Amino acid sequence: MAGYVFAIGGDTEIIKICAERGVYATRLNSLASRPFEATLADYVSMKPGDNVYFFSERKIYGIGELVAVGPDCKYSNFPGSSTCAAVDYADVRDDLLVDSGEDSVWYRWLCTFKASPYFFEEGIDTDEVLVYKPNTFKMLRAFWNVSFIKLGDEENESLKEILLLRHQQEMRTGQCVWERNEEIHDLIGAHELDRYLIKPESLLCNCVRADRVKHEMALEVSVVYDLCNEGIPNLGRWDYVSHQVVASPFKPINYMDKIDVFAARYLEGTRIPCQYLTIELKKDKAEKSTIDQVLKYVDWVCAEYAYGDYEMIEACIIAADYEDDLNEYYREVVRRYYTLGSHPVRNKQWNRLKLLRYSCIDNRIVYEDVTPQIR
Repeated sequence: MAGYVFAIGGDTEIIKICAERGVYATRLNSLASRPFEATLADYVSMKPGDNVYFFSERKIYGIGELVAVGPDCKYSNFPGSSTCAAVDYADVRDDLLVDSGEDSVWYRWLCTFKASPYFFEEGIDTDEVLVYKPNTFKMLRAFWNVSFIKLGDEENESLKEILLLRHQQEMRTGQCVWERNEEIHDLIGAHELDRYLIKPESLLCNCVRADRVKHEMALEVSVVYDLCNEGIPNLGRWDYVSHQVVASPFKPINYMDKIDVFAARYLEGTRIPCQYLTIELKKDKAEKSTIDQVLKYVDWVCAEYAYGDYEMIEACIIAADYEDDLNEYYREVVRRYYTLGSHPVRNKQWNRLKLLRYSCIDNRIVYEDVTPQIR
């Protein structure tokens, strides 16, 4: 499964409290649109079974697993919390899932988890983690200046393995682990949880101008939500969905390229990826350079994830509009030629880049396929 690494301040007592309660909520420092929307995009892709870890003072603590309490494993802390607007504690106090006093208005969303098999009291230094199967770690190397990150399946498995290997004694004895108290989950489950489900409509009602989103990250939230749930026309639903995924060789974090939305689909009944999806978003107009950008990501995904097999990759641009002469340029550059197999070699051609036009209607994103025909 995927994994989430949550950054906690220097006090491991906070990690202990989270592990015992089986609840984590990100504290927002402001209502600035980008961090608000980026954090929400991370929450909407959470699924039961995903792993949970904590990071503090260079060390990683784990292992947890997201579990559904009621219909889901993540919720708004109070109804309407996804609307990027200030609220008073007195106005939401009676509706809070988890009441942290006056600070509760800054804890907009939460997730619920259990130990899997244990949350170990002793953390492992990040350097020790990164030298274990180093080629599998992509996002953890770029963990900087964010409240938490999402790990892909392979990276998550490597992190889980090294934690289990280093805590064999604790697993045999059951000592030096944090036990979970069931009380908080029971209190959350006593609420009418359908009112607390995280949906993008609350966010979009406050960040749409005409039929376009004001911020690209708000579009990101909706696309991630749609891919995880009912799917997007001509793209469908995907098993693993993440956003802002590293797509360049390691270098200073501020200069790293990132795919807006990245997804994977598994072979039925397995955890084996059989398709990858890379999406580039533009809240306004897409240009020729947008096509160049997403095709660069396609080549990266082919090399890093699909091992040279373009057949495993789909790509998409989602924008409010497109340049007038974009179609001809699309036809000129979209093709990729490659070979598969041996004895005989199979010559293949890739041109699976879709262009979708979005609009916002009744606080939901609607998609229209405008992909040019290849002659």
